[in-house]
Amino acid sequence: MENFASLGLSDNALDAVVRLGYDEPTPVQEQAIPIVLTGRDLIAAASTGTGKTAAFLLPVLSRMPRDRSHNRPPRLLVVSPTRELAQQIAFTAMKIARCTGQFVTTVFGGAPYGPQIKEIRRGTDVLIATPGRLNDLMKREVVDLSGVQTLVLDEADRMLDMGFLPDVTTIVEATPDERQTLLFSATIDESIQKNLGNLLKNPAVVEIAHKGETAKTVDQYMMPIKQDKKPELLRAVLEEKGHERVIVFARTRNRAEDFAKALNDDGYQAESIHSDKSVGARRRALDKFR
Repeated sequence: MENFASLGLSDNALDAVVRLGYDEPTPVQEQAIPIVLTGRDLIAAASTGTGKTAAFLLPVLSRMPRDRSHNRPPRLLVVSPTRELAQQIAFTAMKIARCTGQFVTTVFGGAPYGPQIKEIRRGTDVLIATPGRLNDLMKREVVDLSGVQTLVLDEADRMLDMGFLPDVTTIVEATPDERQTLLFSATIDESIQKNLGNLLKNPAVVEIAHKGETAKTVDQYMMPIKQDKKPELLRAVLEEKGHERVIVFARTRNRAEDFAKALNDDGYQAESIHSDKSVGARRRALDKFR
């Protein structure tokens, strides 16, 4: 097992490692960081919770010189499928940037345009964005992507599943051809290779997660049961396993609401999150869960 100091990171980036509370690099960090530092394109398959965000932020910010010029365009662009993921990436990026000296801006839908436009026009080094909002800002001629040196497509499989390929294609076409491109996905499958593979030039491949593989920190069970018996089974599982913090995924928005109501009726504190909820309601539910 390598340590962070042996991966080639700058002293400032190593200070950020301490700030983040990391002891040893995860497998995806150990394999990806040296590749990213060379400037080579990369396709990496890694599950959530494996440290992939730091695997691209640490090396890119490690080698990025400080720049305080006004109205400077972003040099690192990170595109993620959801506002929640964009905010998580931004949280890590800001911790690293406090040590490495860059400015981070995050843009996503469901929030006012004004503050986001003001930040971009003031100048930024790292832009973290959801595809829809970034395309809106491009149409308004607010964002200049001609200075992007590194493009990161995070959770690329989810972006394809959510129908963002046209938006992502428009974004990529607005960046320089000589950029470094880093593609991170839960798995590398035919859809990723077919739709996004041509965006990269001779990429290195790091495959920590394989298709259908569950993260090693997860115990996984299957319990076949009829639909009308699911609430009863859920209550039994919560009683047997405990319920300090539990996430229940439902197939539809209505079922999510039904489960939340049933759990609250049984004395649990439950919140639902789905696309019919306002941004404020979803944020409050996540804050309560944390």
